[in-house]
Amino acid sequence: MRRLPWRFITGLTLLTLLTLSLASTAMAEKFVVGYQPYDTISYQAIVNAELGLWKKYVPQGTEIEFQGALQGTVVANNMLADKAHIGYMSVMPATILCSKPEQAEIKMVATLGMSEGTRCSLVLVRKDAPRFESVEALARWMDGKVIAAPKGSASDQYLMRFFEKYNVKPKEYLNQSIEVIGTNFRIGKIDAASLWEPTLSRIADDVGEGVARIAADGRACDNPDLGILVMRKDFMEKHPEVAKGYLRAELEAQRYLLDPANWTNVIEMVSKHASGIPKTVLWYSLYGQIPADSKETVREWKSFYFNERERKNIAEVAPFLLKDKRIKSLPPEGTVDDAMARAVVAAAGITPVSDSVTLGVIEGAPASASPFKE
Repeated sequence: MRRLPWRFITGLTLLTLLTLSLASTAMAEKFVVGYQPYDTISYQAIVNAELGLWKKYVPQGTEIEFQGALQGTVVANNMLADKAHIGYMSVMPATILCSKPEQAEIKMVATLGMSEGTRCSLVLVRKDAPRFESVEALARWMDGKVIAAPKGSASDQYLMRFFEKYNVKPKEYLNQSIEVIGTNFRIGKIDAASLWEPTLSRIADDVGEGVARIAADGRACDNPDLGILVMRKDFMEKHPEVAKGYLRAELEAQRYLLDPANWTNVIEMVSKHASGIPKTVLWYSLYGQIPADSKETVREWKSFYFNERERKNIAEVAPFLLKDKRIKSLPPEGTVDDAMARAVVAAAGITPVSDSVTLGVIEGAPASASPFKE
């Protein structure tokens, strides 16, 4: 039998290895996570990305890209267009997103944190506004004023409920981004607004520029803040190990963020993504006491899966949006699906803090407690 030349065998081996390598690369799956660097409900996504936690839990060869956006509606649109598979957003854009099953079926799979309305359910007024003795007095002052919010956001939802409860009739209710709202407070073009952390603390007078002042929070009209992690249903069905692995990483990121020993590291990581915002503001936006004179010490709690308070909030928001014609129909039954999140918590051996709080709470601290002194 004729023997093949050694050089031919070596070349064939190299070609085979190269072919296998290319095939392996082609098989590698890439998934996109949409998050908001200028929103505290996405801070754990930044921790996840910076520490590479997801790499420990997803199948080998998986690639995950974290794509930043300025608003949850942008993330939602990308998910509808199959340009993102996992998303971080508040309850209003999440509900709107999940009410469009004809475009894409989306599941609410975990919570990102919840508060009584101290993240994005607040009224900011211009710095020379009166000191109001009551919420009713604030509401009467807001009549006939120019007010703004990013439409489709949780802050928009809050103002709509506030207007309804107190019969507020603004002169104009403008759709403005968080950056435009900040600019317009600086130049005196708006009287009041609602927006979310950390931009809220950046322009308010507690630790920020002082061009605006907090006048009311979510408790004024029983409007809590809820952050929700959403996933495309087809992604979960085709890649269950990736979905589960990402949830395991999200769980670790939330626990990392809750631990006071990590608070300085968390803000150092966030500052790489939320460029232009002082670290003092970033710290206060997550760990500070809002409003500064609040009698309520708990700033936020993290349940990870959906407990009674989270489910109640979703059940209230959807009909409200339907009534206001922001959605055409309620999200389909089974939209809230935290079975995988509960399995992840059980596998991690975590004992819930209580019936309503799974992981823990953040106790709001005064601005003086910040380790950053910019």
